[in-house]
Amino acid sequence: MPKAPRTALIAEGSVTQSWVGKLPGLKKNLGPVRGVSLRNASRAVNVMKAGTASDDYAELLKCEVVLVGVPDAKLPAWVDELLNCGHNFKKVSFVVCSNRLDSEALSALKCRGANTASLSEMEGFAGKRYLFEGDNVALHRVRRLVEEEGTARIVEMNLRMRPVYEAGLSFAAGMTFPMIAAAVDVMRAAGIHAKVAESTVETAVIGALRAYLRAGKRGWTGPVARADRDELRRQYQAVFDIDASLAEMFLKIAVDYLAESAAKPRKKVD
Repeated sequence: MPKAPRTALIAEGSVTQSWVGKLPGLKKNLGPVRGVSLRNASRAVNVMKAGTASDDYAELLKCEVVLVGVPDAKLPAWVDELLNCGHNFKKVSFVVCSNRLDSEALSALKCRGANTASLSEMEGFAGKRYLFEGDNVALHRVRRLVEEEGTARIVEMNLRMRPVYEAGLSFAAGMTFPMIAAAVDVMRAAGIHAKVAESTVETAVIGALRAYLRAGKRGWTGPVARADRDELRRQYQAVFDIDASLAEMFLKIAVDYLAESAAKPRKKVD
């Protein structure tokens, strides 16, 4: 007798052509797929070459995991439809597949007894890492799905911490990017050729990252790390004489914030 499928999918829009439709283990374990109509569900099944189109919630809820791959703005309507479908959720794990929403978006289902979670593909890992947040039962089931083929792994974070994780990305990329651009601009103002300036900054940034990975905060060196105000003042004045806007950025980052934080003991984060 064939094994019952462990995973169901609620799909809308182009989600089946995104990372959700390519999730490791999905094709092997996918059963019923529900869309805004049976025709749309059939289209999704054809795109993924897996699963069976269904308009019966009872079939979906026989699976241990229901992946909810719909546009973020449409999720509340799907949650309302689930709440009104007349079925029990107590043995089901609902997982919202979103790069912005976390399991809080499924709180109404949790109140009705479901396990809830969120899942997203981590950028830069070519489908080899997926970020999970949610209940432990859902974690066990999603980990078994994603890691079954040995090509990907689940990275777990604490409940309701997605905005904090995203703030970490902002520190790593969003805030670093303008500083890298400023570093190149300053070197070019010193007369360094653009390509040389870019490669010099690249080496410095990679060196700083390696120093952190090797020694943690102890690897931080230079006049900012040691709060050398005389040296920072000298550099600031030199930049100001060439470009006041770059000097203002230097002042805000190096003097107002970094020099002050370097001079004070930092609070330990658990």
